[in-house]
Amino acid sequence: MRSAISMRELQRMSAGAIQILPHAMPIKNGTATVGILLPIRIVSPEYMRKVLADSDAAAARRTPEENAAIDRLLAERGIE
Repeated sequence: MRSAISMRELQRMSAGAIQILPHAMPIKNGTATVGILLPIRIVSPEYMRKVLADSDAAAARRTPEENAAIDRLLAERGIE
């Protein structure tokens, strides 16, 4: 299995070849990593509803202290 994609390979890749990548791949220029190629997969609406419901349930279980810690971390990164 390949561990990276070269700039030259990237120029020749089709959309189909990108979509079948098994995971995110680093893009290399020589030994330097210059980017990452992340295939976007389409998921079913049912699966997306489940993921969002799981996320909402996890958020509902957070304590006020945990929410405050998350707010502080986001504020430190300039995210409101």
